[in-house]
Amino acid sequence: MRGSRNGLISDRTEWVTSALKMKQGTPKRMEGNGGAGVRSLSGLVAGSFVPRDLNNILSIAFGLLAFTVLLSYSVKVTAPYIVGENLVLAEIYLPGFVIKPITLFTYLFFVSFAFGLSSPISKSRFLRMGENLFELLYVLAWFFVMMSGFEVMYQIVLWSAGLAVQGLQNPDIIVNWWPANPYAINVVFAAKLVVLIFAMACFCVDYMRRMRTLREKAQPTSDGA
Repeated sequence: MRGSRNGLISDRTEWVTSALKMKQGTPKRMEGNGGAGVRSLSGLVAGSFVPRDLNNILSIAFGLLAFTVLLSYSVKVTAPYIVGENLVLAEIYLPGFVIKPITLFTYLFFVSFAFGLSSPISKSRFLRMGENLFELLYVLAWFFVMMSGFEVMYQIVLWSAGLAVQGLQNPDIIVNWWPANPYAINVVFAAKLVVLIFAMACFCVDYMRRMRTLREKAQPTSDGA
């Protein structure tokens, strides 16, 4: 009897000891797993918001610079107010040359737009896009080519006529009051904007033609799969 009682007591003692060890070890394992989970979650969030591709980084950087230039020189509080005049008459001194704010804005914005479409994210979206939506965007790109192309020629003719009337004094102060605008629009400002839209539209047409070629090459592979 004593032997059986001693054996029972020893079994209970071992069971309690093992239970205490398991209880002490569980929080450590949970803490370790929780830390790993937090680290993996933070890495996922950081990776989703921070661009890693060079084209994405360049697109964001040039875009921020373009809007910084636009906002810095687009406000004028003194009368008379002419739309875009500040962006034309002001000058930015860069190492080696001087450039107008509107000219710098158009260069930076076009480069930002081009790098953005050339990024892997944009390419994957266009490759996975439905055929109807893709064709609609292709037609819209050609529509903007036609519309902005006419505006480019119109601004050239208007600018030339304004210079002829003015007597070739200062090409940067030609303004357009038509059709019944509440504020006059600087012709150089308008011309550079329509040239920017025309260049972006042409780039979109070429870009979507290249995307169509890639979509056609990928089609047999998807059918075979």
